[in-house]
Amino acid sequence: MRWLGRTDLRVLLAILITALVPLAGAALFARAIVARISATAFQPEFGVHLDRALTVYADLARAMKDDLRHEALALGSSGAARDPAFFTSETRRHETLPTLGAAHPRVASLGVERCGGDEDGRWDRATPADPSSERTFAVRLSLRSGADPELIEPTTPEPTCETDGTPLLLVVTFAVPRARFDELEEATAFAQAYHEVERNHREEYLDTTYRNAFVVLLGITIAIGFGLALLVAAPVTSGIAALSRAMRPVAAGDLAVRIAPSGNGEVAELHRAFNRMLEELEQSRARMEFLRRVGEWQKVARRLAHEIKNPLTPIQLAAEECHRRYRGDDPELQKILDTMLEVVTEEVSSLRRLVTEFSGFARLPRAALAPGDLTPVLADESERFETLTGDPASHDEETALFARTTVRFDVPEAPMPAALDREMIHRALGNIIKNAAQALRDARGSRADLAAQPWGSVHVTAGTAGADHVIDIDDDGPGIPAEVRTTLFDPYVTTKRDGTGLGLTIVKKIIVDHGGSIEVREAPGGGARIRLRIPVLGTPASAAALARSTEDDADARASMCRRVGALASQRER
Repeated sequence: MRWLGRTDLRVLLAILITALVPLAGAALFARAIVARISATAFQPEFGVHLDRALTVYADLARAMKDDLRHEALALGSSGAARDPAFFTSETRRHETLPTLGAAHPRVASLGVERCGGDEDGRWDRATPADPSSERTFAVRLSLRSGADPELIEPTTPEPTCETDGTPLLLVVTFAVPRARFDELEEATAFAQAYHEVERNHREEYLDTTYRNAFVVLLGITIAIGFGLALLVAAPVTSGIAALSRAMRPVAAGDLAVRIAPSGNGEVAELHRAFNRMLEELEQSRARMEFLRRVGEWQKVARRLAHEIKNPLTPIQLAAEECHRRYRGDDPELQKILDTMLEVVTEEVSSLRRLVTEFSGFARLPRAALAPGDLTPVLADESERFETLTGDPASHDEETALFARTTVRFDVPEAPMPAALDREMIHRALGNIIKNAAQALRDARGSRADLAAQPWGSVHVTAGTAGADHVIDIDDDGPGIPAEVRTTLFDPYVTTKRDGTGLGLTIVKKIIVDHGGSIEVREAPGGGARIRLRIPVLGTPASAAALARSTEDDADARASMCRRVGALASQRER
């Protein structure tokens, strides 16, 4: 688990404060309420009235018990219970007990015990006492023949066993409603608890209970707040921390850093925007570096073209003059002069062609972009290459080149809006297709093989993917080695036997001026694929390319005005 950062701590503190402030207010308010209730609940008058009510309950219970004792004495004083036979005959007792019980509805059972505790007769009513609604109350009587019964209280000693007039113990068990007795017990318990709290534990009971509840509530609130804070803050702070870590190498110049975004929240969108920014910065840096290197190479090409072009004409004129002035009849020397003139003429022509390409590369202007449509541009290119058919042995290089090469276009009918320079796009596509045809020719053989089998085919497809229009130029040739792909667009790097290495450099410069990119891949058929990406009109990349083109036009016009002014000043002088 990572350590909490400053942002985490701030979010945690904010959430905890937000949770604790209302809790503290509620605690103070609750304390005031409890104090008010406590002061109200423990009024002295409450205790007095509670004791009076308890006294009334106690008097009622005492009166009920006294009434039962009197009823028991009345039962023991009845004639049947005083009959001498009741004392001597067990049969008579068994006959008398039901009669006595039936005469008193509240009697639940009657029992006769002899001295020593032995039971000598018992009667129970048909329905036993129900503990849920009735309570039993037993009254013990001492019976003697010819004498009044005596009530045996808990504090009264048991009667002694005598030889004559042995007493009998009559146990009368009453079943009475238990509601009044339960209410008395509950009221007694409540009054005792009330007086206990009032006397000794009022402050402790209230304050401790309140404090414990508050501590528990506070602990739960802190735990929940901490958990929610981590749950809410962790994705945000971890995303910010990842962004902060990624910024360090970026600040040191490493634009290859990327953040893996997760989810669809604002932080993930920030990560994606950061990645897009780095991609655009990387592309912008690569574009600027490429344009800088191309600018340097243009200076070199301009200088080379100037230095090579000047001596070419004197060299050719000197060779022609030597050939023309020889008037001798030595066939060997004449043959040498003819060969020399042919070689010099051919090489001078090659150098002139090289100088022409150097000059064209050195004078290559920036693309003048304007809103347009790629679809008709591609359609024009398709029509142009369909007409390039003819004699393979033609002396026209372009006619001979495409006589054995099939060029096929798959162009969508839907518009492909883009900021473009039509002439520059035509030139870029023409260079790539011509370069592919030359690679097919070199892979099949030399010009002596022109009458043999076809060299191959070039397939151009176009479409729109996201914010870019994608143009793929595929051939079915041998492809381009992986080690060459990274430097293929540098000046003077070529894989053709008669190439100058400037064609693909010009193509890349044109595409870069359009705000796009170019890359080399492997075609599905095994040959080479050149993929062009040109931003869709209205995208940030397209808007930036249009802005650069406008600035370049303004700079070019200003430079032209300065040159015209300088020429006018020289003429006036």
